[in-house]
Amino acid sequence: MTVMQTALAAAAALLLAAGCASAPSPTVEPEPRAVPDWVVSAPPGDARHEYFVASATDPVGDVAAAEEYATNSLIDEIVRYIGVTVTTETTAEARASLEQFETSVTQQVRQTGTARLSGFRVQDRFVDRRGDAVTAHILVAYERQALEAEKARIAALFRERREALDRPEREARQAEAAGDLFGAVSSYVEAAAAASRSDVENADIRFQNNITAARRLTAGLRLEPLNGDREAEIGSGFAEPFRVRVTETTGGGPVAGVPLLVSYRELMPNQRMGVRTARITTDSDGIAEFVHPPTTVVGHETLTVSIDSSGLLRELDTVARAQRPAVDALREVLVNRRVVFRYQVVSRARTVPTGIVVLDADLVGNPIESRTTALGIETALSRADFNVRSLPFDAERLRDTDQAELIEQWRERFGDAVDRIIFGIVAIDEFDESDGVIVRVSGTVQAVDLATGTVVHSVTTFQRSRSNSASAAITAAFRNLGVKIGEEFVARLR
Repeated sequence: MTVMQTALAAAAALLLAAGCASAPSPTVEPEPRAVPDWVVSAPPGDARHEYFVASATDPVGDVAAAEEYATNSLIDEIVRYIGVTVTTETTAEARASLEQFETSVTQQVRQTGTARLSGFRVQDRFVDRRGDAVTAHILVAYERQALEAEKARIAALFRERREALDRPEREARQAEAAGDLFGAVSSYVEAAAAASRSDVENADIRFQNNITAARRLTAGLRLEPLNGDREAEIGSGFAEPFRVRVTETTGGGPVAGVPLLVSYRELMPNQRMGVRTARITTDSDGIAEFVHPPTTVVGHETLTVSIDSSGLLRELDTVARAQRPAVDALREVLVNRRVVFRYQVVSRARTVPTGIVVLDADLVGNPIESRTTALGIETALSRADFNVRSLPFDAERLRDTDQAELIEQWRERFGDAVDRIIFGIVAIDEFDESDGVIVRVSGTVQAVDLATGTVVHSVTTFQRSRSNSASAAITAAFRNLGVKIGEEFVARLR
């Protein structure tokens, strides 16, 4: 055969082949798929995967419905494996996390959406038709490491907020059973605070129960003083500390670990009276002691010891409005657990013989014959048992005589009778009759030691008084100022 004949024969063969390929082939029904082994017997988990099989039947042959039912069954199987159960006490956060997980499983099975679970794969599907009914089977492989991580995460959410309520309640009951009453109170309060912040369905009931338990135990506490009233000199402490014991009223046993707040008055650095506080705690015998620092104010005072509720109730500051009455009731019970000590601080100065010379002057500086300011000072000092008296000295000389000369004259005339002299000038500096009569008086009064000439204390102050008459207003202003100055000397003289 020539080359040309060979080429023609090849072309003919190609045309024949093309014609045969374009002819329609007969339809062939696929062979029914045999039932997979995993449908009959779910595969056991291996070192890498855990396998889940779910099946569901639709009686009218709706494959989509059967697969929907099978997917729901699959989710139930996986959630059972994770081991969490939704109850009335499950928090919204835990529920939301579980619902998100279930949504991700659904989307993964349907191959829809963007949510994907790490290590989760639909390994096979099988649809079995029997008459009108259809059964859908789904096989899922879940990497064991990813599944266990998801299980731990969801289980932790179910435990976390629940434990915030359960733990303090459990500790409170244990403390109460062991006789640690205040420890039980603290744990009940912690549990109430956790319930106030919780979104579990019975949170309000648990809040009320815990607050009631804390109030019940607190009402059973009793504070009693172990020593009585006492006396100290100004600038020094007391011979022994203030001692208090906390017991429980039913059996009288001691209560340890109770935080107590001590409150007392003291002269502050700005020379004004203020309240100092200190914190002490009862020991194993229910006893706490407070050592008072050196006293700074003369007179009759009180020291209060109460249960320190500031830290205990801090977590309850943000409760809802409806819960505040319960917190206030607990706070009232706590505040009422207290004892009050009475004591007196005296001054060594009260034994020092002291004389008084004070000049009262009018609005333009002219002397007023009354000795009202001096009498007010003497009254205040006498109340504090000072050895004090007014001196027969012409107070007008205070205006024109040098202080050193005055002291020398007092030494000569009164040195055998007094060791100190309180002296000064007080004058009217305001007089207003527009609304009744208002008078203001002011001045500086000092206490001087005659032996050394040293000023031991000085007071500069003022006083206003109102009355219907000028004389009454003036008298009241001078008298009240004198008492005010006298009380200052009582508190400050050493």
